[in-house]
Amino acid sequence: MILCSQAHSKKEGLVLKNAIVWLAGLLAVACNSNSDSDVPPLEGGLSFIVMGDAPYSGADKEMLEKAIPLVRAGDFPFVIHVGDYKGGRATCTDDHDKYQRSLIEQLKPIPVFYTPGDNEWTDCDRGKDPETGVKYSDLDRLEKVRALFLSELPGAPESFQYTRQEGQPENASWKYQNVQFLMLNVAGTNNARDWVQGDPLERALAAVTTRDVNNLSWLSRGFEIATRDEAAAIVIGLHADMTDIKDKPEDVMCVTVADSDKHECDAFTDLRSALRDAANNFAKPILIIHGDTAPFTLNQDFAGEEAATLWRLNAAGDAGIGGTGLPYGTRDITVVTIDVTSDTPFEARGLVTGKSPK
Repeated sequence: MILCSQAHSKKEGLVLKNAIVWLAGLLAVACNSNSDSDVPPLEGGLSFIVMGDAPYSGADKEMLEKAIPLVRAGDFPFVIHVGDYKGGRATCTDDHDKYQRSLIEQLKPIPVFYTPGDNEWTDCDRGKDPETGVKYSDLDRLEKVRALFLSELPGAPESFQYTRQEGQPENASWKYQNVQFLMLNVAGTNNARDWVQGDPLERALAAVTTRDVNNLSWLSRGFEIATRDEAAAIVIGLHADMTDIKDKPEDVMCVTVADSDKHECDAFTDLRSALRDAANNFAKPILIIHGDTAPFTLNQDFAGEEAATLWRLNAAGDAGIGGTGLPYGTRDITVVTIDVTSDTPFEARGLVTGKSPK
């Protein structure tokens, strides 16, 4: 694959208008028999695996030990990993990285398309580096994650037309059975704009501004390719639940970063707007897949009636026992099936449990 340069701006407080976003997309150039399971395979369409938000616990590891052989036996063409391969409050040590590497090795030769979750980088400054005794640099940690899991190509067949973005290799695209797939680095913790404690605020702001520009450009490029090639659908994998903004003022785009959560802005505003507009222009089925929060959910609540063909899947994975002592989430990985001839073009099911999303 070829890695090519891409123009972008680092100006603080950058707010991109739709025309600029789409122009950037035009200019952007590509770089580079399940006998062990009681769950019957989903019928029809094309199916693939989504995983993320695990392992947070020993129970999660037990689930993964059951799931990995089922994935290997299921003849799935690829795996999308939406990040968070460790708990948010677990110190960012090599043990978690080694476990994640072992899972990827067990899945080979199935390609694994991965984008980082906040737990393995932007939340690392919740703890101190045991080697230095000071808080982790989130940005240095992101570079380490990239080196560990994104320095090599995922081994996709040439027919996938796999490409990745220079400087942000987790942003990737590929095609399978006339469906265009995209990956973006969109993190939780208000897209890495809150709780910045391990890096100078100026450095963090420059990094997140560049990442936002790259994401918008890669998104518009993906829609341009899908439109040109008359793709039947688009699937976008990212980490953050952009519908879960809690008490943030909706549609007030962040232009700064903060060292706490006292940050009165919604860092997903520009991306949600670009997705909504792109979905309306494309006018065919679009699925956003994310993790980050617990509810195993498949619905069209992301943009409401403003984007009738836009769906979102909050994949299975984030599960445990809450403060009240009650269980939450669905401890599993997800089988996603696409059938664009159906009134419901996207379906999902837990691979191990057989559970369906709400």
